Amino acid sequence: MVTVTIDGKKIEVPEGMTVLEAAAQAGITIPTLCYHKDLSPHGGCRLCVVEVKGARTPLASCTLPVSEGMEVTTESPTLRESRRTILQLLLSTYHDAGYAANDGRPNELEQWARVYGLDPYEAMAKAPRYSINSDPNPFVWVDLNKCILCGRCIRACAEVQGRFVWGLAERGYDTRIVAGMDETMLEARCESCGACVAYCPTGALDNKPSVGAGAPDKVVTTTCSYCGVGCQFDFQVNTKTNRILRVTSNPQAPVNGMHLCVKGRYGYDYIHHPDRLLKPRVREYLLKGEKRPANGERGPWVEVDWDTALEIVARKLVEARDTYGPDSVGILTSAKCTNEENYLMNKLARQVIGTNNIDHCARLCHSSTVAGLALAYGSGAMSNSMKDVAEKAAVIFIIGSNTTEQHPVFGAMIRQAVLKRGAKLIVADPRKIDITEFATLHLQQRPGTDIALLNGLMHIIVQNGWQDEAFIAERTENYEAFLENLQDYTPEKVSAITGVPVERLYQAAEIMGKNRPMAVIWAMGITQHIVGVQNVLTLANLQMLLGNMGVPGGGVNPLRGQNNVQGACDMGGLPDVYPGYQRVTTEEARLKFEQAWGVALPDKVGLTVTEMIPAAGEGKIKAMYILGENPVMSDPDSNHVRHCLQTLDFLALQEIFPSETSAYADVLLPGVSFAEKDGTFTNTERRVQRVRQAIQPLGEARPDWMIIQDLAQRILGQGNRQVNPEAPYGKWNYTNTAQIMDEIAALTPIYAGISHARLEVGESLQWPVRSKDHPGTPILHVGRFTRGKGKFHPTVHVPPAEQPDRTYPMVLTTGRVLYHWHGGEMTRRSKGLMKVYDRPLIEINPEDAQRIGLNGKRMVRVSSRRGSIIAEAWITERVPPGLIYGNFHFPEASVNELTLAALDPISKIPEFKVAAVRVEAYSE
Repeated sequence: MVTVTIDGKKIEVPEGMTVLEAAAQAGITIPTLCYHKDLSPHGGCRLCVVEVKGARTPLASCTLPVSEGMEVTTESPTLRESRRTILQLLLSTYHDAGYAANDGRPNELEQWARVYGLDPYEAMAKAPRYSINSDPNPFVWVDLNKCILCGRCIRACAEVQGRFVWGLAERGYDTRIVAGMDETMLEARCESCGACVAYCPTGALDNKPSVGAGAPDKVVTTTCSYCGVGCQFDFQVNTKTNRILRVTSNPQAPVNGMHLCVKGRYGYDYIHHPDRLLKPRVREYLLKGEKRPANGERGPWVEVDWDTALEIVARKLVEARDTYGPDSVGILTSAKCTNEENYLMNKLARQVIGTNNIDHCARLCHSSTVAGLALAYGSGAMSNSMKDVAEKAAVIFIIGSNTTEQHPVFGAMIRQAVLKRGAKLIVADPRKIDITEFATLHLQQRPGTDIALLNGLMHIIVQNGWQDEAFIAERTENYEAFLENLQDYTPEKVSAITGVPVERLYQAAEIMGKNRPMAVIWAMGITQHIVGVQNVLTLANLQMLLGNMGVPGGGVNPLRGQNNVQGACDMGGLPDVYPGYQRVTTEEARLKFEQAWGVALPDKVGLTVTEMIPAAGEGKIKAMYILGENPVMSDPDSNHVRHCLQTLDFLALQEIFPSETSAYADVLLPGVSFAEKDGTFTNTERRVQRVRQAIQPLGEARPDWMIIQDLAQRILGQGNRQVNPEAPYGKWNYTNTAQIMDEIAALTPIYAGISHARLEVGESLQWPVRSKDHPGTPILHVGRFTRGKGKFHPTVHVPPAEQPDRTYPMVLTTGRVLYHWHGGEMTRRSKGLMKVYDRPLIEINPEDAQRIGLNGKRMVRVSSRRGSIIAEAWITERVPPGLIYGNFHFPEASVNELTLAALDPISKIPEFKVAAVRVEAYSE
């Protein structure tokens, strides 16, 4: 600590702090323009200069470190005159055309001008020097007439996003910011995250979709509804028109701070899209009391009132339950909905219907993670936090995760870990995804060879004695069996299987073996295989072998795909567990919920979604109730899914838009978007965060928890299933979502200390939260694993279920792209996102494009044993020869028409990541 005097006030501050920071700590504001606390100090605008005793000239306080005995003056006649002159000079080239977004942020230049006695509109330039709205980017409004060359956009792009789009061109009076080599932002590889907008002090960079939208009269902080990162932001709302005007950064957001991705900041306009379901719809034949048309089609829709729609759904579900048994009903809950809504869906399935046939999209993304980590450690969740990994990992190992596109804010954090503090990054992926540009090493293994790759790396680690023997001896079991299995994975054999050169295997093993801690990150490139559970067990082995568990900067870090897929699992949206992973086959757990809910519960594991839908095709599942899921787009072998849904006696779908699945529904119940409801989401790192209602529900749409409750009450009044009225949680009489969370906490040990009240006062809680005064658990498995000792599992390479042959000689792998999300129901209804990425693209290597004779043609037909699609080819070296890549965002050419439903035997997850295909040039 050093003692300094600022404006006559003596203060003690840490050595190394700047004068600007020290003054702020003392409650003294020094004017700034180029400075921002999140960015490196620049010292360019000179507005923050101060007088220091003994110095000949004023000095920039943002770059000046404090020293013992320093005496500083922040305001004096000389400094006021200096600042006034600086502001006059800046305003002389500044021109405001009057179009501001009015998003509640002050224009810092105009603000300081007024403080120092200037009228900014009198002092500013009378005519623009540059064209207004000068870049075609659909998200960022560029007006260089308002630019003061503070450099905050340049530093934000480099230091927050790690993209390096902005720079300076020309000299002197002609100096200006430019994108890339003086090209458009998108040509300069801008990811449209809006960080430059968030940090711009003058509005030279602004949010284009909201320019001219007017001023908000309410600001609501909420949690993003896209990926599992769990970013928070502020909705700027006009309550008179009931519209979201724009999204702005909230610097207090615990995960992301000021940072957002393109979907979070700009992909909100789907909320007001004219396709929104605003009133219940029922097929006409149901209203007439007739049977479904003989041709199997559902017939026309008729809009009805809520009572009519809900009575039909209740009657049909009761008919199926009481005629064919409770297990003839299937329930799909939703990773897009809140914890509270997922809890109620779990309660509806088990208490009201009497079945464990409940599942959701986690089956299609991370069911193998949950199963694998539970076997190895006793808990199936991410062990560390994203900030912890980004700030403390010496090595970051990404395998099967296109992090910068699928979890963009975390991907940017990883880029900064490499750029700012020199973390070593290893990426294992068949494609040259964007994050490989920042990698120390890229291991380009063949799809479906992850076990061989990982076992080969561990073989080398053990061969060189780089394993953590003390950790292994103290905290693990079954090590000898694991070691024996490794002997078969020599570098030469592994190289032959994976295609990774031997020397690269040795390089990767040495980096892992000689640097601690290492964090492992994965997503669906690991899980969506017939050996998905074995893949996860192999990663668990790696982290135990190196002693990277239970430590900051280490751990196993599966990245959840949807905003609340972690929470939907936590809330019992799985066929084998109640909330908090209490197994339905355990008598103690079953009795606990029977007493709480006042009804006998089934004791056998229910069907997964990958079993329910085929069971519908076989006539075993008669009725389904689906909340916010679109299996026609998200499940493998879409043709088969459509056939199975067509076979159902009854399907009720609760959605915000008519989806591809709604063609097979008998009743459509209009739910609301996350902007129209209250509750919580749980992000990929187990952090429970508030979702707050920003606008009133549109039309007659209702919050999903209210619909579920109303439906449950109607079903409980019918049929042969009775509930004990004395049971503490048997009733369905919630008046708000806080009450539902209280019930969750009472029955779910890992959520026992979580309440809306704690979250409202700003507590950031990662489960397990064992009591109302427990602070949460940022890192799992500290000192001991959930199961006691971690268990090594010998794993064996098994080839993918489908291999290329003469008829289908290429391999298809699948995933998402930055500008879209899952089945695209929301992002395809966002104008800006569609402007940048408006059609499905198939990535194909130039060698393959030449071999199949594209010759400048743009379209290809891709066929598998299950179907074919026609889409545009993107000829790129992102994919190696023999491999193509496609996404499932667009119904006109979804790659899930081609994928196969081969399942992992434990988790029942499909093998989306490897399918044999044929690619041909296509001409209409």
